[in-house]
Amino acid sequence: MEEKTSFLEKPKIRIWKVFILAVVFYSAISYYLWNLDPTADHWGDVYFDIFLFSAGVVVWLAFFSQFVLPVSKLRPRLKVVDRLVAYLMGAHGPAIFIENGFVRESAGENLKRGRGVIWLDSASTAVLRTESRFTQTVGPGVHFTDFGEYLAGTHDLHTLIQTIGPDEKDEPFTVLKTHDSYLQIQERRWATSGITRDAIEVVATLTVMFRIKSEKQIGNTQFGYNAENSEKTIRDSITRGAKHVKPVCSSLPAKMAADIWREYLRKVRVSELFEIVAWGNETTLQYIAGLVKCRLSQENVVSLDDFGRPRLKGKTDEQRFKTFCELGKAGKKKEADDMLEMVSCQEFLKLRDMGLEVNAANIKRLIFSPQVEEKLITQWVALWLTNAKKEHELVEHERKLAETAGSDEAVKQFAINAIPDLINHKPATSSEALHQLVRSTFKGIRRNPALLKRTNDEQRALFEIFTRLKKGGTHK
Repeated sequence: MEEKTSFLEKPKIRIWKVFILAVVFYSAISYYLWNLDPTADHWGDVYFDIFLFSAGVVVWLAFFSQFVLPVSKLRPRLKVVDRLVAYLMGAHGPAIFIENGFVRESAGENLKRGRGVIWLDSASTAVLRTESRFTQTVGPGVHFTDFGEYLAGTHDLHTLIQTIGPDEKDEPFTVLKTHDSYLQIQERRWATSGITRDAIEVVATLTVMFRIKSEKQIGNTQFGYNAENSEKTIRDSITRGAKHVKPVCSSLPAKMAADIWREYLRKVRVSELFEIVAWGNETTLQYIAGLVKCRLSQENVVSLDDFGRPRLKGKTDEQRFKTFCELGKAGKKKEADDMLEMVSCQEFLKLRDMGLEVNAANIKRLIFSPQVEEKLITQWVALWLTNAKKEHELVEHERKLAETAGSDEAVKQFAINAIPDLINHKPATSSEALHQLVRSTFKGIRRNPALLKRTNDEQRALFEIFTRLKKGGTHK
């Protein structure tokens, strides 16, 4: 807790103390000089001293004010002088510093309605208002408020992380009702609790990373600043009851993620969460996590049927779905995606209207009841060999695909190496064609350092064939 400044130590009181002491000292000197020569007219000297003092105050105030705030142009410099004068007169407005969206101010500073100044660091944005309307949105830097203008709300320009669901140490299924935090634990449980297709409750901890949508390095900050999106975000949060004393932050991204999680969870059985999907190389849980992110960050997403399977364009039959699964397993994402039926993401559109963009959404933790967890472990122990064989088949399948792709690439590279010689020197006979192909192959190996080290025997064989062909011999 900050210590309260005593009345006599307040800045304005200290200024007046110095001023009064200076007047008393000047009066004592004048009185002494007056008594030395009572017949002389000292009023001219007094008026001149008053003028000199006033001019000196203005000049030195204007000079030192240039070092108070980081401003460089003439108009802001004049405003700094104006705010200092208003401060000395007791008619100043709020003087506030905002750091990472948090307001640093003296007690009651935001209640002042005079002309003031607000200084925002590189990771802050704010909206200003009067009693009747919002006036302007400000970003990193120094900004001056007019009479009657004050802070309505602030926001952090960093990428923010929201977590919804049980904490790391929460055990919502086993916690006793006598526990001090029982109600809070159950509240976090129900925030993400969902039911699978086979009526099993699953609780998740979800995290969402989001920020005010803007281009990086734009707006006098490395975090990026967009006035329009900042205003949308802050005003939306204010209408939901956010206060200016701390960064306003909408809880909608995390709540949307929880609703989407429940929607997809009810389409699958609990055992399917950890099984590889038929149309890809990831588990159903990973697939759902990807869909949650897509719903928050993309305009369109694949539509799922009531059994958690992707819907296809047009008529969906088993043969077409089998073809789709084969394309997905083979890694032909573009061809598989072209078959999918897409739907609009209302969550993304709402967040975009609020000026927000989601960068990531993850399922951090799953919690089951002790009975369900024990059953899952028993099933895994019983089926581990079957699952291991499936994974082995998947790895072998991917290896064969890689071999086929490598073979195709090798044939392509061979054709690329051979074509130039065949074009420049068109062979008249099959013997000449063979001669040029062997020479092109040999040259291609010599141009590839990695291949050169691994093909000593092959190079000798090619050189031998090349020599025989050149002499007009035959190779059997």
